[in-house]
Amino acid sequence: MVHDLTGKVALVTGASSGIGRELALALALHGCNVIACARRLPLLEALRAEVAALPWDGASGAPRPGKLAVLRVDVSGEESAIDAAVEDGWKIFEGGIDVLVNNAGIRGPVKDPLDLDEALWDGTFRTNTKGPWLMVKAVGRRMRAAEKQGSIVTITSTAGLERSMLPGGLAYGASKASANQLSKLLALELGKYKIRSNAIAAGLFRSDITDKLFEKAWWPKVAKKIVPMGRWGVVNPDMTSLVILLASDASAYVTGNLFIVDGRHYHKGPSALLATD
Repeated sequence: MVHDLTGKVALVTGASSGIGRELALALALHGCNVIACARRLPLLEALRAEVAALPWDGASGAPRPGKLAVLRVDVSGEESAIDAAVEDGWKIFEGGIDVLVNNAGIRGPVKDPLDLDEALWDGTFRTNTKGPWLMVKAVGRRMRAAEKQGSIVTITSTAGLERSMLPGGLAYGASKASANQLSKLLALELGKYKIRSNAIAAGLFRSDITDKLFEKAWWPKVAKKIVPMGRWGVVNPDMTSLVILLASDASAYVTGNLFIVDGRHYHKGPSALLATD
């Protein structure tokens, strides 16, 4: 089934590279108008050019690709700056925002818990937990005022779950666990406004965080040993398909869920390889 998102507007944070870029592109391919947000504007402009050049065959039955606008947003910034950016984004396509994809996040360096400094801890939580909350607050208040139904999708990590402990990643794992709970509580609180909230705990996908790891010749062999599916995830379609569903009206009664997308890898150790040569 091809979900037609024509007429919807999605704001995607962390869209300049990695998972966020793929999600923004996939949403546009399904007809959604996308507000791609990040700090690195040149990368966002390159994405805008790519979306503008997407081909379309009207006879294919596929929706016409949506438009993509760029917006500089730093989710680790002050609430006033985030709210001002969302106000600008709300006006871009003249129809508000229907979908918020909270994707921006940081991992930070690998640190022993006893050597982890307070500034690194605070910065990780500010981006991975506080940032998504401030984005929801800014977008959600406008959805409520406009009496607009909405969908919030927060990209977290299996590092926030017991099934995928991350040695050296105390702040990262704890912040992602907090983001998981944040998403569930938002579903409880925002349902009365017809705003849905779901989270996706991603396993190991190629991104800025994992690029060096995926370049290792032996890395596919690890997947064959510890992932029942025998491979690592591919953002498109393994992640994009779920985000498209959650953005569409086909999931109108789906909220408060944590979807795990990791091929069910079962070993607690491979994530630690992020810290190795």
